[in-house]
Amino acid sequence: MLLARPTLQPDECLVSYLIRVSEQNGFKHIGHLLHYAGLNWKNNRAPIHQILSGEYDTARLLSTLGLPEYPSKIAPLYQSFQQVIDTSHVLVKYPRVCPECLEELGYCKYHWALLPAVACSKHKRILVDVNPATGKNLGWYRQYLNRFDGEDNPIKATGAHARSSSMQQCLHIEALLAGKQLGCSSPVVLMGLEFREVLSLIHFIAHYQARLLAGSFNPVALRSYELAHVYENVWQTLQDWPDSFYSLLSQYVDRPMSSKGQAGLNKHFRDLYERLHRQQENRGIARIKSEFDRYIEEYWPGVLEPERITRIQLASTTRNVISKKEAARILGSRLERIDKLVQQGRITPVVFKGKAHYLRDQLEAIASEILSNWTMVEACKALEVTRYQLKQLLDAGVIPTLQKPNSLNRDWIVDKLGCLELISVLRSNARKSEPPSGALSMAGAQRQGYSIVQLVLSMRSGELQYSVAAVVNGASSLKQFTSFCITKRL
Repeated sequence: MLLARPTLQPDECLVSYLIRVSEQNGFKHIGHLLHYAGLNWKNNRAPIHQILSGEYDTARLLSTLGLPEYPSKIAPLYQSFQQVIDTSHVLVKYPRVCPECLEELGYCKYHWALLPAVACSKHKRILVDVNPATGKNLGWYRQYLNRFDGEDNPIKATGAHARSSSMQQCLHIEALLAGKQLGCSSPVVLMGLEFREVLSLIHFIAHYQARLLAGSFNPVALRSYELAHVYENVWQTLQDWPDSFYSLLSQYVDRPMSSKGQAGLNKHFRDLYERLHRQQENRGIARIKSEFDRYIEEYWPGVLEPERITRIQLASTTRNVISKKEAARILGSRLERIDKLVQQGRITPVVFKGKAHYLRDQLEAIASEILSNWTMVEACKALEVTRYQLKQLLDAGVIPTLQKPNSLNRDWIVDKLGCLELISVLRSNARKSEPPSGALSMAGAQRQGYSIVQLVLSMRSGELQYSVAAVVNGASSLKQFTSFCITKRL
């Protein structure tokens, strides 16, 4: 029979509780307590990981010792552990504690054993897992809950204050475990996800951030302050999602998985895609996959042929980042025109493997602008004027333009909508009565010395009387205006 049966707290780690029981009943460590209860494992070992994850049924063990059952509020988390976890990294290998909480409460909280909880949300400090004097990890088999092995003094808090990103992540994890409302500081990409899905998403990003630096992410081997630094970078990525994820993928462009150039880059993205595809039933991973697909479709340069990346299913064969030759083809221009558009700031080059590429949507917008307006030839035909007359109107600013020739442009782009609005104004200003005898045609008025610029300006201002022909060849033609009556010098 046990001499003492301390109260089991609702948020206490079960291993912490068993350590307290063994301590108050004079056992050297938790292994001896479990041996006393009939768990005869070799060398008095204890199934620590199985107890933390809920794989080991502790009900019979606790009943044998006459101890209360483990609180049911942790059961949902245990049930989550029994489902498919897309990361093996859930629980710490060695315990971590907040010395101040331990002194106040007298027990260790359960969520301290979860890898993402690297800090104490109350005291805003990184959890202690290493003896600063010896460099040894805190053990599960210690004789006293609040001391390192072989130490006489209680565990003390270090000066390692947790940064805001670590605090936000810990608060998010605690809220998920407690079923509380998530804070407004939590990343939008995590909203609506369960604990295991959040953990999968976090560790997926951490893995590929480490891989970018030719490393690997093995959280169970990292100390609290090292893990906190990794999670800070991940949390910042999640807060700036999805732009930060695109930035991460773009860095792989310059650092492919092998020295084989494009082949190495294809190999890496195929590998990443396959991992995402295999785990897409996890909603956290599915959210990464949707942004990965969008990045491939819109931002991965089209010079990488789709047949070279057959493991990645593209929705279309056209992608947004294109070569200079393709850009010139869209505009129907020479290659030099692309350089001039860059100088004007109208298009933005994208440097890919040391070579400039361009955004398809920017080029298509410029092409659409050109097609929806007039060149000099098209304007002459629509207005039914000579090239010389059109040049007079353009130089005088009577006809609106979108582009004028200069050192970076060789052609005019005439504003079609502006021209049609001008014609509409001239039609509305025309007389509504019958024209007087002796009225002149536009050509006749020009033969009397009036330029087309003077005539159009006077028509627009209402200083000149004229009529609109009943039958016209084109609605935008200036030849539809006739019967000019000039009573004073223009």
